[in-house]
Amino acid sequence: SKTFSSMLEDLKKVSYFEGLGSLYDKSKRIEKISDFISKEINISNVKPIKRAALLCKVDLLTGMVGEFPELQGIMGGYFAEAQGFDKEISLAVSEHYLPIGMDSMIPRKPYSVALSISDKLDSLVGFFGINLKPSSSKDPYALRRMAISLVRLIVENNSTLKLKDLINYSSMLYKDQGFEFDIKILQKDLSEFILERLKNYLKDKQVRNDIIESSTKISNVDEISKIYKKSIALNKNIKKDFGQDVISIYKRSSKILYNEKENSLEILGSADPGLFKNDFEKNLYKRIHDIRKYFSSIGKTENYEESLKTLSLAKNEIDAFFENVIVNDNDPSIKKNRLELLKMLCKSFENYFNFSKIEA
Repeated sequence: SKTFSSMLEDLKKVSYFEGLGSLYDKSKRIEKISDFISKEINISNVKPIKRAALLCKVDLLTGMVGEFPELQGIMGGYFAEAQGFDKEISLAVSEHYLPIGMDSMIPRKPYSVALSISDKLDSLVGFFGINLKPSSSKDPYALRRMAISLVRLIVENNSTLKLKDLINYSSMLYKDQGFEFDIKILQKDLSEFILERLKNYLKDKQVRNDIIESSTKISNVDEISKIYKKSIALNKNIKKDFGQDVISIYKRSSKILYNEKENSLEILGSADPGLFKNDFEKNLYKRIHDIRKYFSSIGKTENYEESLKTLSLAKNEIDAFFENVIVNDNDPSIKKNRLELLKMLCKSFENYFNFSKIEA
């Protein structure tokens, strides 16, 4: 039987897809993306993953996979083992097609995760690059399934990978091989496409539609894990008192700001404490300051239920404010300052979500 390195040479003779090079070209791109991802997820020894990336497509040259396509990757894992490669390399090769869609098993080992993401990302960037995006009814290259799998790999492995950088890097690798894409359009379209799949994934987890719409509205493709966790936390707690409080505080304040829109006042969200006339304004200002302090101190270890509870603590201050303060003061500068205070409150809530679309 042939050695893996001689089979690697044979990959040069097999086209991956018209306009996207040979299987060898794809393997070289996957090798570099895997290397990039490995550094992002703190894999210290990147040699094995680079090896696995180069090996992962050679089983496509075998008669066995030709006859039984469902053995793709699985046969590669056996070959890798037979050639004496480490277990983790063989496992990464055999798992790199996983997960397949919404329900299949998901790779968990770092090498396997890195290789699986690399393969899917390279394919998505390539097909979007040559403008073979799915239409509303047709998806001949199963790109939706591939993107759902990518979402699952990120969310279920609690990954904070920066997909924007990865999409750019992947496009550059194509460019280095002579395949030119419009990176700006590709970045926009593919990011939106991946976020759409995240919506499907959240629907599958029984998250309410209004929460899904709000969550993906203000967020970007670099924050898939975060969007998922925030949505799940809000979905779980929205009927509890503190969940209801968060929604009503935000909606009551934002409604007043919305009604002021016609008056073409520019409200930026910076109140001047020197213009406060009473303690109700001062107390609300202090609460907003506390919320801001909370969000600037949490870093990566945010507990999303805790964040919602922190926002709900503004209930007493906002109730007292609306009961005792007339926002629409006769003095235009006092009125504007009170609107600024409400804008500050809404902005501090938007550290979590824009809650305006959420039905209480």
